[in-house]
Amino acid sequence: MKPLTIRNLCAAAVFSGCLIALPAHAERVQKFGYVNPERVYTETQAAQRIEATLQQEFGAQQQKLNALQQQGIQLKQKLTRGKLSNAARKQTEAKLLETGKQYRIASARLAEEYNLRRNEEFAALQQNANRVITELAQRDGYDLIIQDVIYVNSKFDI
Repeated sequence: MKPLTIRNLCAAAVFSGCLIALPAHAERVQKFGYVNPERVYTETQAAQRIEATLQQEFGAQQQKLNALQQQGIQLKQKLTRGKLSNAARKQTEAKLLETGKQYRIASARLAEEYNLRRNEEFAALQQNANRVITELAQRDGYDLIIQDVIYVNSKFDI
């Protein structure tokens, strides 16, 4: 066994002090909160403005898509009635296939453009929200603010 030296005693004292201070340090976290990102994306005025802007921006394309869909429904109904000659039936079937193809292409394009714009807008919203949350935390003296948790008591939702 090694003899106890002053250096070893000092190291042991510092280590013991650190262990004792850990719970005391953890107890100093007095104010903490939780931010629900889903609420930020659905309930804030900024999120609602983004949705309204996107609806306005993509509304005309959505109406064209709906018109194509209605056209396809009408063609399908025309075929199911069975009152067409062979030539008219083949022409209607070809038109239905073309309308379906146009609809799929337009639908995919609209979804891609809409999602790209929505992601851009909500990324800016998230950056702004993070800035506001940081300012709020500093102003109101929060020690810890978390988001993306499995469970949190509603009393911590800021």
